[in-house]
Order: sequence, then C-alpha cells, then structure tokens
Amino acid sequence: MIPLAIITAFLTTIISLFFHSISKAWTNIKAETKEVYATNVQTFIEEVRKDFADKPAKRRTKEPDDFEGNPDEVRAWCRRMTLFFQSNDILKEWERIEMALGKIKGGRDNQAQRWADTQIRKFLPFQKE
Repeated sequence: MIPLAIITAFLTTIISLFFHSISKAWTNIKAETKEVYATNVQTFIEEVRKDFADKPAKRRTKEPDDFEGNPDEVRAWCRRMTLFFQSNDILKEWERIEMALGKIKGGRDNQAQRWADTQIRKFLPFQKE
C-alpha cells in the first residue's frame, strides 16, 4: 500500500499543476461551471480523506503479553512494549500510555492492576466510577 504522505504530495502537486496551467482559461469559464468544478474537486478530496482516515493502522508486530505484576519481568516487558510502539509507529505519548496501562494486570494481591487503575484514574479525571 502506498503511504498517505506520498499520495498527499502527489495529489497536491497534480492539483497545483492543474490550477497553474488553467489559470488563464479559468477566467473565461462561466461561474456555474466553475462552481461545478470546485464541487467535484472538493468531493474527490473528501472521498480520499475518508478512505484513509477510516482505516485502522495495521500492526506490524504482535502486541506483547500483559504484564502480570512480576517485578523480575518489568524491564523485559517495558522493552517489548517499546519495540512494539516503535515497530508499529505508535508515536503519540498518550496512546502509548493508554495501551501500556491497559496491559498491566494481576500481580500479588492484584497490586499491579490496582496501580494501573490508579494511574488511569489520574489520566482520566472526568471518568466517574
């Protein structure tokens, strides 16, 4: 699949060349025809935007297993999560935090889960229990 940035650059170039090359002819076109052309271009751009915006990102690597609260596994689990974020282009910090907190489960006396729940409540102060 062609990356969105390449398609956007291509469309921008084509549209720029199109409008540059017909700028003189454009002045001779009737207003009604101009409106139809503008509407068609706007419709096309919206359809392209919808095609790319509605598709969820495909993951290149599998999500790491949940962290079960074992202190000896913290560093290894964090490395796996970091690798997952990098290889799947998850760049937004909030998305990383949200995903990591959602993968912390269990632990002795459910301690890891309680800690994660506390952190989630800090990040989502508007959410009532």
